[in-house]
Amino acid sequence: MLTNGLTNHVIVNPMLLDAAGRDSWISAIAAGLLFMPYCLLLALFMRKSGQRALQPWLAEKTNQVVAWALTIPLLIQLYLIGAMTVIHSATWTITNYLPGTPKVVLAVILTGLCALYASWGIRVIAIMSGILLPLVIILGSFAGISNYPQKDFNLLKPYMEFGVDPVLQGMIYAGGGFIELVALIAMQQHLKKKVKAWKLMLYGALMVYIMIGPLVGAITEFGPSEAAKQMVSPYEQWRLVKLGSYVEHVDFFSIYQWLAGACVRISLSIFLVLDLLRIERNELRNRFIMLIALSYVALSVFPINEYAFYLWMYRYYFPISLITGFAVSVCWMSISWFAKPTKGGAA
Repeated sequence: MLTNGLTNHVIVNPMLLDAAGRDSWISAIAAGLLFMPYCLLLALFMRKSGQRALQPWLAEKTNQVVAWALTIPLLIQLYLIGAMTVIHSATWTITNYLPGTPKVVLAVILTGLCALYASWGIRVIAIMSGILLPLVIILGSFAGISNYPQKDFNLLKPYMEFGVDPVLQGMIYAGGGFIELVALIAMQQHLKKKVKAWKLMLYGALMVYIMIGPLVGAITEFGPSEAAKQMVSPYEQWRLVKLGSYVEHVDFFSIYQWLAGACVRISLSIFLVLDLLRIERNELRNRFIMLIALSYVALSVFPINEYAFYLWMYRYYFPISLITGFAVSVCWMSISWFAKPTKGGAA
């Protein structure tokens, strides 16, 4: 939840507001309605594949060339998820509360910790996520409730003032956030219990809710024009939080929320990249973890400003991620549908 939550709650937020403006929350709902059947299809694929490791299962049903051709897009996406999170986190940290700190120092500390967690395995990452998540949820609820008096829900109207086009544009970015759920396929063999369709759909509905919340908050608190100008609107919403008449500036809580999501997201990305590559020897795994971590640091200190990075995500990353993730998952599902039954599942 922390992994997908950071994307749906924070990262795609400015892109949705930029593309759809006042109707961004409608885009999230519309994309969410399409996302629910997709969750059902993912659950069906997991059942038919017996929740086995993806690449070996594909190789068994097709051949090694096809298997790797359908695995590499997911591998690249997972790598970019980690890289994008390191870059975004380091930039956000310097912009908001550590302006005098060299970016390379922040990147080394963050990737170093995440590389360590990845080397310890998915069990440690899961335990860490379980410890961090409750406070993230409590703080998010606290911010939303505290800012309720600041919200003017009339700013959500008129609905679809400029027609359906902005809604459709926004759905691209909402879908780009939702499609990251395909990462679940990369880790399905590590799940102790069989995934139920209703649980996956419930999780999908929760992701839709997590996306809609800060969109509605941004529009009702700042107005659609001002909200669309903000690079990280959920952080700006934290700046409005007050406890009575004497306690303000509690936005430091957002640092915990961001870093909790970022640590789990980066650690899991590194671990799943190695898992997809089928690297099992500890010594070789540790070398690859170090290599990936160093590449993340190198990318984070690349001379690119925050707005250029935003445009790269807006114009290329999320649209391509949506198309690629959906296309390869449809291929997986098609293979599972026509494949012969296996011992672990129905196909």
